[in-house]
Amino acid sequence: MLLNPIKNCIILSKNYFRNSFFSFFLKSFRVSAINKTSLKERPIVSFRGYQIIVYGVYFILLLFFCFYLLISKTPLKEFLPQSVDLKKSEIIELIIAVDSLEKDLRLKSQYISVVNKIISGEVVDSIIVFRKDSSIVFENLEFSPSKEDSILRNRVENEDRYNIPVSYIASNSRLEDLVFFKPAEGVITSAFDFSENHFGVDIVSASNASVKATLDGVVIFSDWSVSGGHTIIIQHPENIISVYMHNSSITKKNNELVKAGEVVGIVGNSGETSYGPHLHFELWQNGNPINPEDYIDF
Repeated sequence: MLLNPIKNCIILSKNYFRNSFFSFFLKSFRVSAINKTSLKERPIVSFRGYQIIVYGVYFILLLFFCFYLLISKTPLKEFLPQSVDLKKSEIIELIIAVDSLEKDLRLKSQYISVVNKIISGEVVDSIIVFRKDSSIVFENLEFSPSKEDSILRNRVENEDRYNIPVSYIASNSRLEDLVFFKPAEGVITSAFDFSENHFGVDIVSASNASVKATLDGVVIFSDWSVSGGHTIIIQHPENIISVYMHNSSITKKNNELVKAGEVVGIVGNSGETSYGPHLHFELWQNGNPINPEDYIDF
């Protein structure tokens, strides 16, 4: 008979707490101020129970965020305990930095010592100082040639003094095998002269005469130049280049293929160094000028 009243009391207490908890969320609260003289109440702010919990959560999150910024972005993090791996990595970085500084300091000290020796008048061969226990020994080296070596050198030099190099014979034989076409009809007024830096021949011809390619090739330059006027340059086999200057006009453009004897321009008087209607013609092979009269019958 006594158990039923106790059980009922427990159920009633649970219902009471449950109802009071939910009622707290929906219950309205108000903060107001009372005037002491007139005893009038003036409301300041009103809110409900669930707003208190929401504002409290916001305040805790904001406090946590500020604490995180204070620890991570300020020197205060140095006072916090760190992991062992992080400390090891920092120690290794410091060791590497100290080692590099030691190397730089060693090199600078060597440089200063060498400068001091040079100022004092001493002869310095190298700034690198080898240790005494080094396995590389550079002392007592003899660089002077032996007697047998000197005799062999003199013999070889005397035998090759009057021999023609094989490369020169091969290059000339290739040029002699080629058939060069006369670039223009006319008379040579200025011949090839290496000492005067005149690396071609000047052919005086009638105005508007044809300028023809001396060999098959491809045009690598076709444009105006201040000294040469309308100039055309053609690349030929065997690394031969032909140059045609002072033309009144050019009939070929860059990268065009030409045949030997094909018209590439018209004789003219263009360019600052021209003294009249003529063609300045040059031949080059492997970067060296060649006398055109040696291979072309003008």
